[in-house]
Formats: sequence, C-alpha cells, structure tokens
Amino acid sequence: MTGTTAGSWQERWRQLKLAHCAVPEYGNNKQFWESKKNVQTVYLKGQGRNRDQTLARLNAMAIPPGSRVLDIGAGPGTFAIPLASGGCAVTAVEPSSVMREALGEQIENEGISTITVIPKCWEDVSLPALGEPFDAVIASYSLTMMDIAGAVAKMQDCCRGTVHLFWFLTPPTWAQVNRDLWPLIHGGEFPGEPMADWLWQVLAEMGIYANLIVEEKSACTRFATIDDAMEEYSRRLRCTTPAHADTLANYLHATLRLDADGYTIGNRTLGAHIWWKPGDRNRSGG
Repeated sequence: MTGTTAGSWQERWRQLKLAHCAVPEYGNNKQFWESKKNVQTVYLKGQGRNRDQTLARLNAMAIPPGSRVLDIGAGPGTFAIPLASGGCAVTAVEPSSVMREALGEQIENEGISTITVIPKCWEDVSLPALGEPFDAVIASYSLTMMDIAGAVAKMQDCCRGTVHLFWFLTPPTWAQVNRDLWPLIHGGEFPGEPMADWLWQVLAEMGIYANLIVEEKSACTRFATIDDAMEEYSRRLRCTTPAHADTLANYLHATLRLDADGYTIGNRTLGAHIWWKPGDRNRSGG
C-alpha cells in the first residue's frame, strides 16, 4: 500500500470526511443511526420495496452455502439474514444499538443460530477476535471510515475469498437537498460524501484493480404526501425554527413532482458494486 500524501485519493477521502464531520449542527453517523426513526425511515420501511435489489446483489456476489461471511455494517440484516438462512455462517459487525435490535428481532423471528453479532465499529474490531479468515467480506453502504485505506486493508487481511463493497456512484437525493438548503438554514456549505469513483482510485493506489459494476441504487425518492417529505427532510436538515420550516416548504413546493402515486424528488441514484479477490492484487480483473 502506498503512503498517504497530500494529493493522494486516500488523503482526499480523509479531507472530505473531515469537512463532513465539521459541519455545524449536522452531528455524525453514529448519532444518525442511533435514532429509531431514522432506521425505520431508511431501512425498515424500504425492505419490501428493495427486496428485488437485495436479491440481485446476493446473486451478483454468488456466495455459496457453507461460506464463512463477514458483514461490516450489517444493519437490520439485509444480507446477513438471507445468507444465514441459505447456510452461511455470518459475523455481523454493527455499532448501532437500534440496528442491532432490529437485527436481533429478525434473527429471533427466523430462528437463526448462525449469526454472530459484534457490537462495534469496524475500526475498533481486532483481527484476532474474528478467528479464521472469511470466504467473503461485505461492506454495503457502510463506508463511513475516515481512514478508508486502513479499513480496506483490514478487510483484506481477514479474507481468503472475495471482498464486496457497495457505495454511492452518484449523490443520493438527500445529499443534494442538504447541499441546496444547508447554507440557507444553517450557513456554510454541506460537503457531502466521497463517491465510488474516489473509492476505486483509493483501491488502485493500494495496488488493487477491482471490478466495478454500476447498478441503480434507487429511482426518484418518493413520498405519499408533502407532509411526509417535510418530516424526513426536516429531520435530515435539523430544522428547529418556523423560518427553517418555511425555507424547506418553499423548496419542496418548487421541486416535488406530483404523479399518480404521490410525489417524487430528485433523479435516480446510481450505486457501484466493487469487488475483488485479495489474492488477485496487482492484477486487473477478478
């Protein structure tokens, strides 16, 4: 792995994450995922709608029954539950107590005994505690680490099969709304997150020439009513005053599009499935 230099993609990733963490009033990922309301909105309500997408991703990873799988940022068990039900032994790393509660409920409902839950951030997990190497390592939309190269290197160190990363290729709608309105509501710019093109460049700096598959992560964001849109974006934008609410309401009335099924905002979001075999480092393809 190359060292981190001022112009490296690793350092660009770190600097953007620092800027993101420094945004006044925004909080951090830990605070966001400790809110049961946020978890229900982002994950649990969309499970039925996203079932086909989850199945497509599982098929793309092609992890055979009997595999030993590490799921980093496992959430409510989007991958962990079907993989365990299909005969895999899954270790789920999940720092959010609310997420772990949702995962625990699903484990109990499905009667699954082959999921081990580690209640930590990936950065705080020690490799010896994980035991023997894994046949597959997954990190799906959980790449919030500031030291992304260090996080990936640790994934490689505990993997004997394939590493699968899923991340945004284009900014999601909520990020665009934040960029548009954060300066008006709180002052200062909202920097957003580094995207999957940066992630691929970080891997290349590490000597990893990974496969990248473009996928549609989501279509336009949809709401049944304007009030539903107000509720979600008020929470994301930390709206606390009538003036904040007025600014958001004016924006939504100008940007929401009405159709037969409700209201939509933004455009489709593309994601990337980036994967490689650690044994194939410094070679193109997988």
